[in-house]
Amino acid sequence: MNRQDKKNLTRTKITTVFISLVHQKGFTNTTISDITQQAGLSRGTFYVYFLDKYDLLEKVENNLLKHIETLSTITISKTVSWLDNPSDDILSTPSSPYFSLINIFNYLGNNRFFFQTLLSENGDKQFIYKMNCLLDQLFKKLYTNTSDHILQALPSDYTIELLTSSLVSIIDHWLQKANPETPSDVAKILIQSRLFAVYQPA
Repeated sequence: MNRQDKKNLTRTKITTVFISLVHQKGFTNTTISDITQQAGLSRGTFYVYFLDKYDLLEKVENNLLKHIETLSTITISKTVSWLDNPSDDILSTPSSPYFSLINIFNYLGNNRFFFQTLLSENGDKQFIYKMNCLLDQLFKKLYTNTSDHILQALPSDYTIELLTSSLVSIIDHWLQKANPETPSDVAKILIQSRLFAVYQPA
């Protein structure tokens, strides 16, 4: 194992232990001593990677949201392309936004414990606000890029607010379920629910 691999392993160990402790006792009650003792590391090692527990929290959240942003940007691109050349069946066309939604929910599912913890009462109350802000920006970008295909029944700010709040609520609901649907099933629910009905093929 090279030096970079060791650093990545140590960073992963710290973040995994941190999220586990936040889940158990809450962020407020989690200390750096708790983290280093459970991870079997020295405090000095912790400070090589993070300034304090707030810096650790921010880096964990930013990493999760960055992946959501990357996957969502791909979804926006595919939605624009699909609307320009719509297929009769969105659920069977690999280039449609349906399959991009599956990728987003796959990522959420693979990191379910992290998202569950941060969105819980023991987590960070600001995390859901950060998710809202990210999705709001992404929907504004989607709205701008697909303006020719949008049903103008609602003003743009109401459309974006409706989409953002609805999607965040659905994500939170899905993450908290004891027996959640598969990523493909929840993506299909979103498509069939007409949540995105505002975006229509021209």
